[in-house]
Amino acid sequence: MRQLNYAGAICEAHRQLLESDPRVFLIGQGLWSPWYAGSSLQDLDKQFGRGRVIDSPVSENATTGAAIGAAIAGMRPIVFHPRMDFILLAVDPIVNQAANWSYVFGGRLNVPVVIRAVINRRGEQGAQHSQALQAMFGH
Repeated sequence: MRQLNYAGAICEAHRQLLESDPRVFLIGQGLWSPWYAGSSLQDLDKQFGRGRVIDSPVSENATTGAAIGAAIAGMRPIVFHPRMDFILLAVDPIVNQAANWSYVFGGRLNVPVVIRAVINRRGEQGAQHSQALQAMFGH
């Protein structure tokens, strides 16, 4: 049996998803940089190409909205938000789009999107990069 640390397990899960389904892709800020994602997404762009591991501009709302649109069109996006603090900028597409489309279309449409938001690793980021806002989405 092999043992993985937490980040290695996350990377392996992403790798397995990308290998098993060509509709899966990653999109978010800093996907090509270990400074943002640590080792949890390390080298996935090299293995699967930058067309499936998309390093987006700094626009949480647009990135999340694009992923939701892709999900509606049949893709299986995983959105990576490297700082939980700024996911608040993506609340509109999450709450008003992704959460509602299935109901709008009477259950005939799904929005299979995964949104991963990271609370900063270590303590060097201070008040603007280390908030724990996941309870808002849990409710």
